[in-house]
Amino acid sequence: MDSTHASAGGRLRDRFGDRNPVPVFALVGVGLVAAGVAVAPFQTLLFAWGGTALFAALLLQFVTTERTVPARVASDLAVAMGANARRLAGDGPPEYVPDGESVTLTADGRDTHVDPVGVRLLATLDAPGTDDPADRLPALVDCLVADLELADSATGHTTADGAEVTVTGPAVGTDALFDHPVVSVVGVGLARAVGRPVRVEPTVEDDRLVVTCRWD
Repeated sequence: MDSTHASAGGRLRDRFGDRNPVPVFALVGVGLVAAGVAVAPFQTLLFAWGGTALFAALLLQFVTTERTVPARVASDLAVAMGANARRLAGDGPPEYVPDGESVTLTADGRDTHVDPVGVRLLATLDAPGTDDPADRLPALVDCLVADLELADSATGHTTADGAEVTVTGPAVGTDALFDHPVVSVVGVGLARAVGRPVRVEPTVEDDRLVVTCRWD
């Protein structure tokens, strides 16, 4: 049998190779702006064209140096990891338990604990330590949207015995909710804040993911 070789693309930056359009757009943009300074009658038009070319160069520079994971891939990974964690942790409501400077995940009060994905997601954004959950909640809500980009928008409020966070447009699918990235970030963050186990009840309402948290 003849040998077969297959290859596919590579990153967008690699596909451009020596024909990377970023410098071209940048030079054209600078040239048009300079021409606008020199040719006063056409200044507005040349400035507009030059600005457009410079913006295109900036945009291309961004998309050719950053790699993103499709939402479908991220969702499939989350489903697989959540299913594995569920088998180990148990069938009951998930509970995020402070463990020294970290947080573990269990269910049904089992002795088997697993590492929730929220610990890793908050590693560079959150510091261990106990504080007021009312102070921690706004930071977690902002983190979900601005830092981790796990949702289009998010809101949260504290209750008499816990807190509730609602996100719209979650970036990761909600086919499986056990240790879902959004749920995990909220559970881990609040468990660190209150210094005791936090039980979470995630539900899906239309395009919203609602995470209800309670602690003793």
